[in-house]
Amino acid sequence: MTAATTKTTAAGAAKPAAKKAAKPAESVFKSVEDYTAAAREQFEKAFGDFSGNAEELRDQFETLSGAVNEGFNRTREHVTDVSSEIAEAAREEVADAVQFANDLTKAKSLTDALEIQRDYWTNLFEARVERTKEITERSINLARKNAEPFAEAKAPSFFADSKAFENFFRFPAKA
Repeated sequence: MTAATTKTTAAGAAKPAAKKAAKPAESVFKSVEDYTAAAREQFEKAFGDFSGNAEELRDQFETLSGAVNEGFNRTREHVTDVSSEIAEAAREEVADAVQFANDLTKAKSLTDALEIQRDYWTNLFEARVERTKEITERSINLARKNAEPFAEAKAPSFFADSKAFENFFRFPAKA
């Protein structure tokens, strides 16, 4: 055995040396106890803050879930209306296309045929652009209306207060 790990007794027999780990072990257990106490204290404070805001959270959740439900219903109605308008527009475009074909067959010259085509395609393009603008405007207004409850919602103080999380489980820095 090495000199560091053995100690010679008066009788000359080798005996293992006593370890000096008691002091570091005490400090480790003391720091674990401090860590546990600090964690428990911070958890209880955060849980208390959160519990205090539970009623506010539940009220906001109910309000926002009702608003979401209303938003879904408004959106469903909007999509149904838009679908009906698009179907009606398609019927009108088919009727206009049939009329366009009839007008082309009655054209007396190439100039008349080109003018009929120009008028048809210009009217078709302008009608589609106008329809798209109207649908887009209504969709934007609907989206704004659906977003209003969320813009007005206020975060509970537990979540709004960034310091509530800043010190959460903060422990002394290592030396």
